Amino acid sequence: MRVFISGGTGFVGGALVRRLAAHELFVPSRSNAGAGALPFSEDLAGQVAQVRPDVVINLLGIIRETPDASFSLVHQEYTRRLLAGARACGAVKFIQMSALGAAPDAPSAYQRSKFAGEEAVRASGLPYAIFRPSFITGPGQKLRAELAAMARFLPLLAAPGDALAAPVSVETVADCFAKAVEDASVTGEVFELAGEKTMSFREIFAAELAAAGFRRPVLGLPLAFFRPLLPLFGLLPQPPMTREQYLMLKTPNLPSGKYRGVAQLLREPARK
Repeated sequence: MRVFISGGTGFVGGALVRRLAAHELFVPSRSNAGAGALPFSEDLAGQVAQVRPDVVINLLGIIRETPDASFSLVHQEYTRRLLAGARACGAVKFIQMSALGAAPDAPSAYQRSKFAGEEAVRASGLPYAIFRPSFITGPGQKLRAELAAMARFLPLLAAPGDALAAPVSVETVADCFAKAVEDASVTGEVFELAGEKTMSFREIFAAELAAAGFRRPVLGLPLAFFRPLLPLFGLLPQPPMTREQYLMLKTPNLPSGKYRGVAQLLREPARK
C-alpha cells in the first residue's frame, strides 16, 4: 500500500515509519533523509496529488507556537491542504492525529485548533480515522529530553501533582495508526488512545527522568502554583510551561469514554 505520512520524521512518526516498513512510504522531510523521504513542501496538496498515495496520514502538530508556526497554520491549514491532495488523487483513507480534549469550546487554543482540524477531516467526504491520544511516552519523547537536560544541573524538579493523564506508549499509538491503515473496517470513527493507568504529572516526570537514567526527587505542587510564574517562564527560550499548556493541564488528560480506545481497536474483532 502507498502511504503518505506528513510529520513522519517526528517522535510518533519515527515509530510509525518502522511499523509500516512493509508498505511503500512517502515521508516529507526538511533534511531529506531516511526511508521514503521527500523534500518538505508548503504545497502539501500538490505533493500528495503527485505521489498519489492510497492513504494519507497527518501527524503534523506543535505544542508551542512560534513566529513561523501557529496552531491555526499547522493544525488547520496544513490539514486542509493535505485533504485537498488526498481528494485530488482519490486516496481511500485519511488518518488524523488529534489530541484528548479537542473541542470547539476547549480552554486552550491548541485544543480548539485540533478540533478544527478534525472538523475539516469529517467534512472532507473521505473515509477517515481520527486519533486523540493522551500523553505519549517512549524513546525520543521531547519532555524526556528536556527533563534530562534540567536534571544535569538541578537537584530536584517540580511538577503539577493535581494534573492527570493516562500515558500511552508510542509503540501502541503506532500500532493503532497501522491498524487504521491496514484494516478497511476502521473508518468514520474517533478513537481515544490512553494507557490503563492514570498518573499525575509529578509521577510522569519521575518516570520520564528514570527512563532517561536520572534519579531526582520531583516535588508535586498544585497546578495553580505555576500560574504566577508563567510570565517569567515566557522570557525563557524553552519555557518549562506555557500559558496554553497551563490551560490544558487544568482539565484531566483522560479519555471521556464516548469513543473506542486502544483495547477495542487492537483486541476486538474487526467491525463488519
